This record gives sequence, C-alpha cells and structure tokens, in this order.
Amino acid sequence: MTTDKPKWWQSLVVYAIVALLVTVGPYVGGYLLLGEYSQLFMPDMHNDLTFHTRRFKSKTESIVFFPLAWVEAKVRSENVIVYSPVNADFYEPGW
Repeated sequence: MTTDKPKWWQSLVVYAIVALLVTVGPYVGGYLLLGEYSQLFMPDMHNDLTFHTRRFKSKTESIVFFPLAWVEAKVRSENVIVYSPVNADFYEPGW
C-alpha cells in the first residue's frame, strides 16, 4: 500500500482538460447550429469553385465564430464565406 499523494499539478491538468472540453463543445455546436449553412457551386472553364457559406443573424456572432470558419476552410480545403447583416468575411483553404 502506498501513501503517495497526487501532485498538485496533476489535478490542475485534469481541471484544465475538463474546462477545455466543456467550453469547446458548446462553441462548436453554436457555430454549427446558429449559422445557416448553404453551399454555392460556381462552374468555371478551368476549375470548379465550391463555396461553403454560413449566415449569422448578427455581427457579434460572425466575430465570435470567425476562428471556426478559418478552421473549417483549412480542414475541408474549400472556401468558406461568413455573412452577417453588416459584412462578409472570406476564408481560403491555403495554409
């Protein structure tokens, strides 16, 4: 039988991981559920362009979720456009 106590930083790491998982879930869910998704296909003579669009109801939502739009463009390797009543932001897939 050991009497070793857990190190103080071990519980801190566990709390940090739990906090990260608890906050990332609603953040990604909000991005997927609050933004109206549509897909635009623009045929061209040289290549076909596909745009994924997310339309949010307020500018604040588009500002809050712009990091996920950037990640979506990188992961899907396709263009993503985020619309709000005030502006539109364009994210390209290139690293």
